[in-house]
Amino acid sequence: MPATRKASVPVADRIRAELQLIRVNVTGVHGSLAATSDGLPVAYDLPDLEPTEISALVATTHALASRATLATGRGQFREAVARGSQGYLAVYAAGASAIVAVIGTSRLNVGMLQYQVREIIERIAVHAADLGKWPTVTAAGKSRSRADADQVSPRPLPTRRPSTR
Repeated sequence: MPATRKASVPVADRIRAELQLIRVNVTGVHGSLAATSDGLPVAYDLPDLEPTEISALVATTHALASRATLATGRGQFREAVARGSQGYLAVYAAGASAIVAVIGTSRLNVGMLQYQVREIIERIAVHAADLGKWPTVTAAGKSRSRADADQVSPRPLPTRRPSTR
């Protein structure tokens, strides 16, 4: 049987497999998700939560924590952990383009989570780098990668004349 190539498995499936490892390896993990830095869900392993809503909230948490670490001279954001009355929310930067959130019960061993999740987050960051390679369709109908599309300078926006009323 031929070996499966990394590129043949969709990015979301590769990331979902990594997220499932978090729940398997750490007692007290309720679920997890990966999102883009602007809050779009990429993959999730959440049994009973709405991933779109959680992704948006996690992106906000990431943005705020990133700003706080920079403002206090602590460098680039890596992770933030919030403890609630019924459990934990841990948010991790996964490279430049992704965020990982882990939702834990009150039984979560945060130290074990930190130990187990580091390599998984690194692998998710590698997979997330492929997110910028999704094909887009140009105006002429030709397909090109998002990375190539981002290199094209945008057209200037049309200017509006002020109202004379």
